[in-house]
Amino acid sequence: MRAFPHALLVLCVLGLACNRSKSDAPAAAAPGSDTANTLASGPGNDPCAVYIERAAPGVRCEAIDAARCTCELVAAVSASAPDVAANSNSASGAPPAAAPESAVANLEFAKGPQNTIVQCVSGPCPTRSADFITGAYPPIPLPASGASVQLEFRAMHYKPYVGTYNLVPGRNYIQFTLEREFGAPVSAAFQFEGAPAGTTVECVSGPCVDNKAYAIDKFPELPLKDDGATLLLRFNAPGYRTAMTSFQVRRGPNAVPVLMEKAPLGK
Repeated sequence: MRAFPHALLVLCVLGLACNRSKSDAPAAAAPGSDTANTLASGPGNDPCAVYIERAAPGVRCEAIDAARCTCELVAAVSASAPDVAANSNSASGAPPAAAPESAVANLEFAKGPQNTIVQCVSGPCPTRSADFITGAYPPIPLPASGASVQLEFRAMHYKPYVGTYNLVPGRNYIQFTLEREFGAPVSAAFQFEGAPAGTTVECVSGPCVDNKAYAIDKFPELPLKDDGATLLLRFNAPGYRTAMTSFQVRRGPNAVPVLMEKAPLGK
């Protein structure tokens, strides 16, 4: 920072401040009294250096003693209105306020078909990978001006859907609707794997057609309103203990493993 070059102007400003402070101050008092110390003060009992800074923007002064100060030019004076917050910080000696941290958007997805995945295709994407909507999605940093993202949703037997979402700091509830593809299955079909010979299967609970026991190759298809329905099935086979299996089914083919334990001899 270079010293203010116009010494004469500085001295004039200084002289004005000190003369004014003297005229505003009470009559001279005995040396050593409190009143005598106020002669180097500006209006409102400000120190002379503070008064000069206020009267001449762009100049910064330091007090040498009660009657003298030194000044220097710190910046060109703008014709616009002064920055009150900046002047307040400068006068108080406080550091400038730190810029606020970037806001973060957290996404919460509406319910969709079983195994629906989401992928960010445009905007401040935190990741370009495809993730299940049931998992935790990475937070999205937001600039001060705000942001929007384009998200693509996909699921088996459904048409992909791309939506644009304006994000706000904090929780963002993301709604979407997937349309079923033409000709997509509406019922769940089953293929039982690893079942012993002669195994029968019975639907115990869930969207069962009925509660009859069927041979594993005759088990009927189940109409489903939504993917992700939970079934409880009971398996029986000669020479094996009864087994129960619970699992979620979806429209279309479902492979169901059958795990059965052999019964002790004679039972």
